[in-house]
Amino acid sequence: MKRFKLRFASVFFPALLMAGISGQTSANQDSKPETYASRPQAEAFAEEMGGRGLNAAWVRRALDEAQKLESVRGALRPLPAGQRKNWQDYRERFVEPGRIEAGRQFMQAHAETLSRAGHQFGVPVEVIVGIIGVETFYGRHTGRFRVVDALATLAFDYPTEGRDRSAYFREQLAHFFVWCAKEQCQPPDIRGSYAGAMGIPQFMPENIHRYGTDFDGDGHVDLDNPVDAIGSVARFLARHGWVRELEPVFPVGVEGAQLEPLLAPDILPTFTPEQLAAYGAQPLNALPQREVFALVELQNGDADSEYVLGSRNFFVLTRYNRSSYYAMAVLQLGREVVAREAAAANQPGDNANAAASCETC
Repeated sequence: MKRFKLRFASVFFPALLMAGISGQTSANQDSKPETYASRPQAEAFAEEMGGRGLNAAWVRRALDEAQKLESVRGALRPLPAGQRKNWQDYRERFVEPGRIEAGRQFMQAHAETLSRAGHQFGVPVEVIVGIIGVETFYGRHTGRFRVVDALATLAFDYPTEGRDRSAYFREQLAHFFVWCAKEQCQPPDIRGSYAGAMGIPQFMPENIHRYGTDFDGDGHVDLDNPVDAIGSVARFLARHGWVRELEPVFPVGVEGAQLEPLLAPDILPTFTPEQLAAYGAQPLNALPQREVFALVELQNGDADSEYVLGSRNFFVLTRYNRSSYYAMAVLQLGREVVAREAAAANQPGDNANAAASCETC
């Protein structure tokens, strides 16, 4: 049976949270990290996993080697309160020439698979391509952390600042061990992001079980395989309620609008077109009827914010990563990639030159 090369990561800490942390920070940067050997929480976890049908001694041995990583804890600490985000800075990290060209090459190499996923799940090609590009630069940056280190750190030593999410990561650690047992792999061998996400689409362990898709039909879900990754991304979005042929965002004017009530629901689609008009929001394109929308604010640091209307599909994108900035980067990168591929396909001179060069091979 083919084995995962995995460095898995699932849903979804975007682009390994903006590329800088993702592939370039490693456990080796933590000087003499402590391990979880004999830690009461780790001992209790191993016993619990024994109750779930796993070998408790095997889990305990893996946790004995797992390292507490301060770099992981630092990556999960929230921004200082009151600090404005900057959409244009965020956008430039992802919607840039190198990533667009890599996306074009990925789209060209996997055109049939992308088309098949789009038809089967109703998710546009540009959205699938945008997610994979933002998450891992089309598989180039899938993470260098040992997943067992990252998940153990966040399960047992989650940073005290902000909301405590240790229970979530404890459950992801459990799913990780279940997956390792199923695939007969050793936990210390698996690499992923600082949050424990793995593979080309960066699925968290629980989502591998829920949404991982054997899209090439070989009887095995391998999220380091672009074919399975494409199918899994599309299936994730479909299962979270993606609506065929519904645009994710619409332009809007907000001059004179009552922003406070419009922004109160955040990214949750809430307002009908009539309600938007009552609050003074001015859609710049016709909106589909019988739909609800969210007014999405994109802060630009000290500059004026930008605003769009997000549909139900925009909200679905934020289920992959709970950030409106992430969702917008996915949409804009995907559209740029599709436009670049379309432009390349309409350059017959380049194709002719390529054909001529092949004749001399």
